[in-house]
Amino acid sequence: MSSRALRKLQNDQELLDSLLGSSNTRDEKPKKSDPVPKAQTTNIFALMNDDNGEDGSDHEIERDQEFPKIQEEENPKVHLSTKSQKKAKKKNKKSSKGNKKPEEYLEQSNDDDNENDNDELEAIIQQYKKHDALRYGVQDFDHGDEEQDDITLESFTHICNFYDLKNDNGFIQFPPSCLKCCTGFFINDFRKLDPHFEFKLLFDDISAESLEDIESMSSTHISPQQLKQVQRLKRLVRNWGGKDHRSVPTGPGGAAHRLQFTKIQEDWLPTPRGELSMQSLGKDEICEWQLWQRPTDWKDVVEEDIINWRKNVSFYKFEPLNPDIGKKAMTEFYLSVILHPDHESLIHLISSKFPYHVPALLQVALITIRQGDRSNSNGLIQRALFVFDRALRAGIKFDSISCQLPYTYFFNRQFFLAIFRYILLLAQRGAVATACEWCKALWSLSPLEDPLGCRYFIDHYLLLNKEYHYLIELSKSPLMTCYKQWYTLGLALGTVISYLRLEDPQSAHEELLRAFKYHAHSLASLFVEKLKGDPSLTYGLENHADSTQVLETKAYSTRFGISWQKPEDLSFLNSQLTDLFKNFHEKKIKIASAISQEDITANPFFFEGIPVNLLRFSVLSEESPIMASIPTSVWSNHDVYEFDILPPTPTTKESRDFVEDVRTFINDQELVRSQMDMNQDEALLSQIRQLSLEQFLEENPNVAPE
Repeated sequence: MSSRALRKLQNDQELLDSLLGSSNTRDEKPKKSDPVPKAQTTNIFALMNDDNGEDGSDHEIERDQEFPKIQEEENPKVHLSTKSQKKAKKKNKKSSKGNKKPEEYLEQSNDDDNENDNDELEAIIQQYKKHDALRYGVQDFDHGDEEQDDITLESFTHICNFYDLKNDNGFIQFPPSCLKCCTGFFINDFRKLDPHFEFKLLFDDISAESLEDIESMSSTHISPQQLKQVQRLKRLVRNWGGKDHRSVPTGPGGAAHRLQFTKIQEDWLPTPRGELSMQSLGKDEICEWQLWQRPTDWKDVVEEDIINWRKNVSFYKFEPLNPDIGKKAMTEFYLSVILHPDHESLIHLISSKFPYHVPALLQVALITIRQGDRSNSNGLIQRALFVFDRALRAGIKFDSISCQLPYTYFFNRQFFLAIFRYILLLAQRGAVATACEWCKALWSLSPLEDPLGCRYFIDHYLLLNKEYHYLIELSKSPLMTCYKQWYTLGLALGTVISYLRLEDPQSAHEELLRAFKYHAHSLASLFVEKLKGDPSLTYGLENHADSTQVLETKAYSTRFGISWQKPEDLSFLNSQLTDLFKNFHEKKIKIASAISQEDITANPFFFEGIPVNLLRFSVLSEESPIMASIPTSVWSNHDVYEFDILPPTPTTKESRDFVEDVRTFINDQELVRSQMDMNQDEALLSQIRQLSLEQFLEENPNVAPE
């Protein structure tokens, strides 16, 4: 037994005396004439929400009127072995051992008695600590030297209590062991990220030659002469492409690296090395990241939490493999996008100088999309993903455990952005299942922070892919029930639709009641605008929504018609909401109190009182109704670059050097030199235009300005 457990044992003498049935000493054992009653083996987590009342709709409504709470239990049930059970255990141990002398058996018997007593006391202490953790929200109960493998997803579902992220920007209420139980919601098979894998499942009669034909096509418009030059270069670069188009060299030696989720296209320029490298974060870097995230916490407390997280999760960052070349490329990019916007210069940058510069590739892809050229944009985004795939370490999976990418690093953010853009393109191509898997991959890279707001749009792709069971299980998991902000409107109503698709209207009713308690204002708007319901029923709700609720409602309204297509589903929603609004006005149902809109400057996950991931998703959606609902203060007070939307900002003086932005990778001297050259060119062009005008006037004296 650990020294910590012994100290706890000494400090809680009366508790142990009552448990062991002795009022005088903790070493006294129960007598044969008064044996300890045999307790039933009980899961301590299952007791937290145990209701003795009868089932009924009235009881369910009364029980659900507040946030989910852990029922208080004064005395958790514990299992104490009787003497007969101890003897049986010792008998089993003896039968499994070899022949020993009688004195050795006697020695072993005494050791077994001590071991059993210690084990029982340790088990009792651990059960009480778990009970306290569930009752008071304490998550640091001791599990001894073993890992927390006995903690299940169902157990943590009872722990979650709808905390507020504004008061917990360190995600203290979501321990790493809980994340390990949620890995099943993410992916561990990279094949599902390839749209051709989906096409094979959909069209099983498609030939391998047809797929090869598709893969051999160029991703962007390229002339035959340029394509021949690229083919010649392939002979000079060893291990480029291969039969499956997934082999690339990793360095000057030409060692092969296998790509995981991209394939090399015919028009991609062969290069002997990659542009980025993937580095594991050390303790100091993780500490800096957490101190930025939790600026009001003590450093010692943060370091203690880091030890637990590093045991369970691996953190990485992408950075330029060659810093000098990276700074030169970023400087030219900054000039062409920020200081002197020039699309032609930007296109020239990726076509000749730096063909694998990720920010430029994504920016040009966005330009081509606006021009209506989606074929070229698809190839550019795939090339950007290829840069990260080439840098990806072997053995990494997108399961939220083996690879997390803190959003404070610039090139990590570029990976997030490339995935988001790719999801939109996959959906437009009809590869819904692949888009759905990429949503899970994007979420897994930072499941707690969720920087691009996967929780606000993943339900759309899950429903399109008919993953109803996934949505239902997700609704019961801590990934939705731990914090108020995680129980989004889309996921809540997506769960209702899932129950309806599985022909379970009773569960759909219960889930809609739950959604009504936390999203009553949003449902009131949908009821009036989409269902054409009676506005008088929503009096007091529709016109009193805060900016977060308005923005989230607008985001869901744009896809409401796709999710709620069936007439019977609309009829169900209309009738159920009508009853819920009536019950609300009759005070039979209470709704949860609104989340405070006060902006906390020390919390980096909220801008102007709105979750920053909701704002990023709203901007990335490029939907006019959604973007119009964003408060004007967000546009005026924060940076909203197309290549880096609402980047993280320093929270302390110490974090100014830690948080990366585009200027982190710019060479100031090179920037000044380039800007001077550009100014000289502009001055020269101005002189040429002036001389041309004077010459024109000399040759045409009759033409003069009035």
